[in-house]
Amino acid sequence: MGLFTRRGRGADPGAGSDDEPLPDEPRPLVAQGLPLRDQDGALRDRCLAELAEMAVDLDSLAAISAAYDADLHEWSGTGGLGRRLGSADHTPHVQRWGVAIGAHLDRHSDLRWATIADVFGTDLGLIAERDDFAVVPTNLVSGRWLNGERGWIPGVVGHLLRLRQR
Repeated sequence: MGLFTRRGRGADPGAGSDDEPLPDEPRPLVAQGLPLRDQDGALRDRCLAELAEMAVDLDSLAAISAAYDADLHEWSGTGGLGRRLGSADHTPHVQRWGVAIGAHLDRHSDLRWATIADVFGTDLGLIAERDDFAVVPTNLVSGRWLNGERGWIPGVVGHLLRLRQR
């Protein structure tokens, strides 16, 4: 996720690596939308396939929210919230619901899928061409997932939709 992703020295913004030190050169403070890296496109497509299997209506914030809440409830019931934060078993859930939110934004706003490069690294996200407004949906999901928050999707994503009319 963007906050923890780091790029190695000399790597291009599309390469991305979580285990290399930050480069010495400053990074741009303004997010840049790059063409989708293969790994970002594959992640998006995998998550969209999972969401289709779950029959989640990506045009409905209520449906996305209900499915997210049910998935979080199930994960929490299996000890999810009690696990060490270092364990990555929450990652597929965060990715899936980030892509669900991203798909909704892609369909209903001026935001389009891209690899987003910013001061924090590179991630799958969405950007508006007219003003470079960018969002990394997994960043919206990650902390809320780990904190067990439910019912937040319609308010947060609805707010973004009001800001980002086509």
